[in-house]
Amino acid sequence: MVKSKAWAATAVTALSLAALAAAPTANAEPAPAADPLLAYAEQNPHDFIGINALAEQQLGQSIQFSVSGVDGPVDAATADLLSNQAPQEGVAARAVPTDAFSVVGYWLPTPGRTATYMGTWNFRDDYVNGSAPDDFASIMFDFSNRCLTAVSTTYNSYYYDGERTTDSAAYLKDGGVGGAPIVGLRDAVSGFKLNVDHGHISSTVTRKLGCDTQSFGAQFAYEHNQDGGSAGSVSASFIGGLSIGYSGSPATMQKSTNPTYINF
Repeated sequence: MVKSKAWAATAVTALSLAALAAAPTANAEPAPAADPLLAYAEQNPHDFIGINALAEQQLGQSIQFSVSGVDGPVDAATADLLSNQAPQEGVAARAVPTDAFSVVGYWLPTPGRTATYMGTWNFRDDYVNGSAPDDFASIMFDFSNRCLTAVSTTYNSYYYDGERTTDSAAYLKDGGVGGAPIVGLRDAVSGFKLNVDHGHISSTVTRKLGCDTQSFGAQFAYEHNQDGGSAGSVSASFIGGLSIGYSGSPATMQKSTNPTYINF
């Protein structure tokens, strides 16, 4: 289980500096070292309380979080509580349990013409069912105003105990030039541990020159499957969401966040 910690302001500063000292390992362009908030979030994407505390200290503003199955944005403490649900009784064995995992998405404000959206997922530690076909996750930006340009996408996956599995489990399916980076995840079980127990995608976008400050939207989705079939077509967009075609009929479940917006 990934648990958040309510850092005091001084503790957050210390942790942020430590995060900067240890460069993150990722499959895409890492967070700029000049931005302690983004660097800390890349290292601790599920520490909603700590990330929010650092944003309040650094930028004087709170972060709003979007949680799967919850209407409207919530604060950091609520996101932390809702993303770590206890298992439910009486769920059919073959179907993906409705509480098997949760997803949370949020914008990270950055001074200037850039901003980063973070999408996270977190499976229950006692849910161990990973097999072909692959899982997929995507951040979907609203590019309809033609004022955004994708800059970079970073992603990582982990066992429940924090051991990184990105190199063997995660790959970039689509770089997101059209507005939706897609990451594939070869979910599997080793030693009763799910190799994609939790993880994140973060994608940085820039407001184009000549475009005024305005509101930009994004949302995150994760689709998990178990037992059977193979993934064929995979597409994602802000309007259409994440869509995956399978050759067979695997048990699948997709969870997504509501769209959230940021002005920059």
